[in-house]
Amino acid sequence: MIDSLSSRPLADTPPWAERPSFLATHRALSVCTHELELLAMSVVRGVAALTDAGLAEKSKDRLSPGRCIVQLGPVALTITWLRSTMGSVADGDLLAIVWRGPVAPPGEHLPERTTTRRAPMAVSSLWEEVFVAAATDQASWAWKLKSDATTSYSSVDLAAQCVERLRVAYEDSRTTVADA
Repeated sequence: MIDSLSSRPLADTPPWAERPSFLATHRALSVCTHELELLAMSVVRGVAALTDAGLAEKSKDRLSPGRCIVQLGPVALTITWLRSTMGSVADGDLLAIVWRGPVAPPGEHLPERTTTRRAPMAVSSLWEEVFVAAATDQASWAWKLKSDATTSYSSVDLAAQCVERLRVAYEDSRTTVADA
């Protein structure tokens, strides 16, 4: 008699039992890229709407794959997708931080120029959250707080929350300057 490698007969193993979860698939990488772009564009539009609504300063936006930086006067918002070494969406984190100080580079980088620069202002974090992707398919995509898995946001809702945090930090910085 020949010994079997598996103790279970083949008929007892359903064909989907060995498949990875949606977030571990290549399809999830594509959906994640789309959701990150949607999040970044929603943030940029939201901050532009703040400027149109009467904020004194125009924002500076820096977008790259997996990263969004918006400088609004003395405060900034950064959103960064931190990928795992495995490249799986299931192991990645989305880091959103509101900063006091200049985070976005101040214009063009000219390395061949030898000019004196002022010392940069210190940067400090005002608000920080880490989110993880949660989905069983493309339609159910959501960002969940890593610290509280019961709270989740769509990309557009998360962008609105981040823009609101940036607006509050901007208003606080304006009152701090006025009080000084």
